[in-house]
Amino acid sequence: METKILFRCSGTGSLMTEPKLKADKEAGNLSETAKTFVEDKWLFDTFGFSELLKNDYMDKGNECEQDSMDLVSQVVPGGFRSRYNTKLQNEYVIGTPDIVLQDCVEDIKTSWNLKTFFNAELSKMYFAQAQCYMWLTGKEKYRLIYALVPTPQHMVLNECEKLAWKYGKNYDNEDYIAQTQQIQKNNDLIKDLPIEKRVKVFYFDYDPDYIELLKIKIEKAREYYNTLKL
Repeated sequence: METKILFRCSGTGSLMTEPKLKADKEAGNLSETAKTFVEDKWLFDTFGFSELLKNDYMDKGNECEQDSMDLVSQVVPGGFRSRYNTKLQNEYVIGTPDIVLQDCVEDIKTSWNLKTFFNAELSKMYFAQAQCYMWLTGKEKYRLIYALVPTPQHMVLNECEKLAWKYGKNYDNEDYIAQTQQIQKNNDLIKDLPIEKRVKVFYFDYDPDYIELLKIKIEKAREYYNTLKL
């Protein structure tokens, strides 16, 4: 009996990527990116194996989650935000949205610094995730929101300490001093920006046609999943 596995909403964008070869596209085959995503899920489901992904960007996102929600609440209509902690699923996908309001679903991303905020955009991965969350909640509106809040000072100091290794722990090195001063300046300037300049919002609607295509991709992914073995 084939396993009717569920896919995480956050990973469905990988399933929706198109293969490089025209013949594979026309046949509706999975892309190599999609196959890798399915293989990673199979390895975790079967053996509990996972390559842990952790970096400073993720650490700031976790630590500053409430700061970002508070900032968004001041700028974007919808009132006070709190994390939605209910895991949802249907016959195809599973996931927990960040925030579910009366009229829409929201996902708040905490930007690492001014440059990442400046370059923030609506990626195909986030679009797929959003469609899934609307699918699960029955909401037809979505807001992807990027928030720029100061990095906690202990994380700034950790960044400076990592840089110190490059200079042999010579804290008197002029280049080291100049770079750490710039790191601190990059963080301090955030507080001086008007709050409305520190929130970037992408609005979009539920797309049932996209979901129908996703269902087809998930069925293909399930077929591939059930062929995997060591």
